[in-house]
Amino acid sequence: MISAKQRSDLGYGGNNACRMTQADLGLCGGCRFQRAVPNTRGSLFSLCERSREEPSFARYPKLPVAICTGFAPRAAEAAGRDEDEPD
Repeated sequence: MISAKQRSDLGYGGNNACRMTQADLGLCGGCRFQRAVPNTRGSLFSLCERSREEPSFARYPKLPVAICTGFAPRAAEAAGRDEDEPD
């Protein structure tokens, strides 16, 4: 969970929608199984969707995650970053 102070330090203010950065999430930030889940108090949690089918994975892993055997890149990352790079 990212605390209110951490959100403030990262520039997330008041009622604005919170975002987690790659540094906050580690490996999860590029994983297709990661989903950000907000609560009613403004906190934001990183849910591992893989935990639903494979209980060996933590539902809400401690962040940032550095190593994960269940990591699967998001579709855009799996295809490469050629779209963003100029010729």
